[in-house]
Amino acid sequence: MHVLSAVCCKCALNMFLGVFCSVIVLAVIIGLIVYFTVYYHKDSSSNNQEKLVRQVITAAPLTFKEYFQQQN
Repeated sequence: MHVLSAVCCKCALNMFLGVFCSVIVLAVIIGLIVYFTVYYHKDSSSNNQEKLVRQVITAAPLTFKEYFQQQN
């Protein structure tokens, strides 16, 4: 019985660490997108900056949708 619980705990720990690392990677990617769209182009005009932010926001779901359609 102890061997089964040890295997279960190890599996749960691996799953938790996988989800945790995925969340960290996703947060870093979102942070980089926000940094480069908002703060990196601070000296450019705000009109161009707003256009760039809108393009990134509208293009991201489309690229994810196309990526997952290619996988199927």
